[in-house]
Amino acid sequence: MGDTDTMRTGLITTVNTNIGDDLIREGICSVLREVFRGHEIEFVLVNKHQPLSVFPEQHPMHLAKMTRYLPKGRYHADRLIARLASRLGPSRLDSCDLVVQCGAPVLWPGCHRCEWAEPIWNQVIGRLWKRIPVLNLAAGACYPWERQPARVDDPDDARYLRTILGYCCLTTVRDALAQSLCASLGTQTPLIPCSAFLATRQRVACGGTDGIVVINYMRGAGHYDWGQEIDPARWENMVKALLGRLKNRHRLAFLCHSEEEYLLAQGLDPTLPRLWPKTAQEYSTLVSEASVGLCNRVHGAVALAGLGVPCVAVGTDTRLLMVDAIGLPYWYVKKASVDELEHTIEDLLTHRSQARERLLGLRSKAWKQYVEAVADAIR
Repeated sequence: MGDTDTMRTGLITTVNTNIGDDLIREGICSVLREVFRGHEIEFVLVNKHQPLSVFPEQHPMHLAKMTRYLPKGRYHADRLIARLASRLGPSRLDSCDLVVQCGAPVLWPGCHRCEWAEPIWNQVIGRLWKRIPVLNLAAGACYPWERQPARVDDPDDARYLRTILGYCCLTTVRDALAQSLCASLGTQTPLIPCSAFLATRQRVACGGTDGIVVINYMRGAGHYDWGQEIDPARWENMVKALLGRLKNRHRLAFLCHSEEEYLLAQGLDPTLPRLWPKTAQEYSTLVSEASVGLCNRVHGAVALAGLGVPCVAVGTDTRLLMVDAIGLPYWYVKKASVDELEHTIEDLLTHRSQARERLLGLRSKAWKQYVEAVADAIR
């Protein structure tokens, strides 16, 4: 740090997409506030999906935006401008005391082609990492459920991942696949639950066995089909049938992370309330009466678990392993059935008190692991 007590911290993150990214980031920010207790922290957010946001508005690097108008050769022109212009002035991260990559998938098929690889990792972090500590926290793997790799086979992906792992003085992972793939690349990483687990650390949901069963629904049960021939209609009909069974015995509500999910929920059952939190604080308030959950968004399941609410997750890819890391049930959507999901939800309700205590204990353990790992890395 400089002469003041202000800790300027750059966060490579996703902004204004859905609350899942906010929950990841808030969990990390809470850890950093604890590690740097006694110091003021200024967070500098860099939206990786707008990677040129890493540079000030007047920086020549923004000329790269003009390549979108080229009829061809845009990729190579963009990389050339990135290499040249990035040297003509400092980035917004140059004045930081610490840089943190905030969760989300880091390993996936074709990850070396991500839009932030060149401007953020290669041009900025590659220049700064020897003088500014870089942390990669809650990194995850995202591969098709039916094609889980034992190693990173794409040589370009492997080269990219070895590079960014080498830049980071600490990488923590949120799932076992990410841990094994990092090990295959030569980097040993601690496995700690996703930081979204800590986003609402000061709160606990109060719903008992008569609380609300919250349902988070996505079309096709996930972001991508991954060529696995997932039938969205089958999943939709399964959820409708499940709702029909559960609403006779329990209070139900939809938990939505996006406008699309909010509208889809209306089509599934217009009689049920729809919750659409916009902030981490709203999240914990709106789900305060939840007893258990069924989630397609794994961050929904993890954040609910952080409030002591056990969930079952249904998805399409290895992000489900985040849920496995906190000891909760999950189903690959093609293997799920109405009977199995109903039984799982009822079982979670029956043993809710024990699950709640276990999850809150795990939350305390994860908090301690993150705080100690970060403190040790920057010492």
